[in-house]
Amino acid sequence: MDLNLVIARFKTDRDTLEINDIQYISSAVLLPLVIDSNQLCILLQIRSENLTHHPGEIGFPGGAKENFDSDFVQTVYRETKEEIGLNQDEIEIIGKLDDVITSTRFLIKPYVGIVKDSGDYKLSSEVKMVINVPVSDLNNPINWRNDYIIHEKCLIKLKTFYYDGNIIFGATAKILNNFFNIIDLYKK
Repeated sequence: MDLNLVIARFKTDRDTLEINDIQYISSAVLLPLVIDSNQLCILLQIRSENLTHHPGEIGFPGGAKENFDSDFVQTVYRETKEEIGLNQDEIEIIGKLDDVITSTRFLIKPYVGIVKDSGDYKLSSEVKMVINVPVSDLNNPINWRNDYIIHEKCLIKLKTFYYDGNIIFGATAKILNNFFNIIDLYKK
C-alpha cells in the first residue's frame, strides 16, 4: 500500500460517524503511519504489564481528553508526546476515522497521522514497546479472525487481527477495520 494512496483516500469527501455523548469518557487516539524498511506500517504500542487497566494489550497512542486540551487533536498530540515522545511537529494529521464506543464507557475519536521521521521513540512507563506492523500484513485476510463475545446479553461478532504472535482486538481492532474499509473503498 502506497502512502500517497492512503493520503488520497482521506482527502476524498466522506462522512464519519461522530458521537457526542456526555455519558462517556471522551478520548482521542492516533493511528500513526510510518515508513519502515520501505514499507508503509502502522505503529502500535504494547502497554506495560504493570498497569491496572489493559496491561500488555496492543493499542494506539492516546487517552482521555483533559479540560485544558483545546480539542481532540490537541489530546492526540499531548498523549502521543507523553506515551512515545513524538512532538506535534513530527506528526501530520491527514484525517479522522469513525468514533468508537467501548464497553468500558470510553468514547474514542481516532485520527490518522503520518509520523514524519520514525526512529527514536521515548517510551513512557505506560508503554512496554512499539511495533511497526506493515499495512499489507494487517490488511491480509490470513491475519484476521472473527471472535464472538457476549455483552449485555447480546452476542457480538468482532474482527480481530493477528501479527507476529500478537492479538489485536477490541477498540483497536474496530479502528483498524474502519481504516482498512476506507483505504480499500476504491480498490480495483
